[in-house]
Amino acid sequence: MDADRELLIRCLDLTSLGDDDDLATTDALCERAVDPVPGRGDLSVAAVCVWPRFAPRAAQRLAGTPVRVACATGGFPVPDEPLAQRLDQIRRAIDAGAQEVDVVCNRWLLDEPSALRAELEATRAAAGSATWKAILETGALTSEGIRLVCDAAVGAGADFLKTSTGRGAPGATPESVAIVAERIVVADRSLGLKISGGIRGVAQATNYVELVRGTLGSDWPTPATLRIGASALLDALLA
Repeated sequence: MDADRELLIRCLDLTSLGDDDDLATTDALCERAVDPVPGRGDLSVAAVCVWPRFAPRAAQRLAGTPVRVACATGGFPVPDEPLAQRLDQIRRAIDAGAQEVDVVCNRWLLDEPSALRAELEATRAAAGSATWKAILETGALTSEGIRLVCDAAVGAGADFLKTSTGRGAPGATPESVAIVAERIVVADRSLGLKISGGIRGVAQATNYVELVRGTLGSDWPTPATLRIGASALLDALLA
């Protein structure tokens, strides 16, 4: 397997957010995350992403491995619950074993910058020392809207900017990823980028990596800075 394909595997957030998920699907996901290429004991994905109720099981199964536990929480995929309830979901996910939380930014507050900032700052506080991936839902935003939400999330202390929930609105596009990467360039601190939504083919994923390299530097993409939310991609990489 070439280096580019290995990088894609190492940057994967292997995800299962189905309505019928259970402990068995969580166990299978964790097993695959630790050993995505059978026989290659030196290769694993970056994280698994599950519902908060499965965080304890994932944390147990992944203990002692480099694979991190992430949870889609805080009102995912649509932040229409009261803020206090969403923040409580984040805290409970972390208490259950999540090391990373993928939380949707409330884009409906774009016309209320102070309210958006307050929500995002509250999200940062609820996440504490856990890695917070701020989901932008770029497919539902104009180019200027993407920039505004990016900058608000960066200002509030997000660790990663994530393109999409992968639900409903269009997912990642080269245009949206380019905008997010540009906002990372001008940020006053280190940030990660998670490309998510509609990524299935190897060529498509490779093109995104090259786009990111062109903006952020050839050595920038690592599992600490780049994540790809595309579980179907692993099958394509192994095919």
